[in-house]
Amino acid sequence: MIKFFRKIRQKLFNENKFSKYLIYAIGEIILVVIGILIALGINNWKENQAEIKQQNLIFENLTLELNNNLKNLNSAIELSESYINSSEHLLLSMNNIASNKFKGEKLDSLLSKFGFSQWKRTNLNIKSLENSGELNSVENNELKRLIYDWLSLIEDLESLEKRSDYSFQYYVDFIKKNGSWREIDKYMLERVQGSQLLQSNDHLLLSSEFENCVNDLNIYETHKYNRYKQIKVTLNQLIEYTE
Repeated sequence: MIKFFRKIRQKLFNENKFSKYLIYAIGEIILVVIGILIALGINNWKENQAEIKQQNLIFENLTLELNNNLKNLNSAIELSESYINSSEHLLLSMNNIASNKFKGEKLDSLLSKFGFSQWKRTNLNIKSLENSGELNSVENNELKRLIYDWLSLIEDLESLEKRSDYSFQYYVDFIKKNGSWREIDKYMLERVQGSQLLQSNDHLLLSSEFENCVNDLNIYETHKYNRYKQIKVTLNQLIEYTE
């Protein structure tokens, strides 16, 4: 093809038809430019398609991650509510020890139901969006706002989780030092027979320090529960926008 155009150009030049030669040369340049633009357009189209495919994959993985987080969050909310009820039950009983303290339930049985909720979650895909800079290219402003809200809520929750973990560990250590954890374990584990040295933890009800332990558990768990509910709203919205 190049040889063909070269022969035409040489023929026009030899025949001293300069004007025709010039027009032809310009036409040839235009054809070359058009060819380059077409090649660039095809290349850009391929790159855009690859980018769209990559973004679709990211959002598919993100939706899967968010749905899994929602499932685990619902479980954490259920546990959190149970722990809050148990601690409030005990605190009310400590306010009036002479009354029917646990509505027929022994203290150690009630203590065996104490704990701290743990929301098992992953944040890999959103963090990947943030760290790669692709979050800035998200065109949906509402989705972008929800993602930033999510990151902020998780950061705040992590702070609450640390304080909750610490308060629960302090509660456990206090019982180990001043009471019998084995008496509690017999309600949690079938093979544990209970303690022969200290067969009840009822004396802990008279300890102001133990009351503070239970109160801290209740406060931090309540804070987490409220944060869970707030996060669930944002999580549902995120799932709606990414599906």
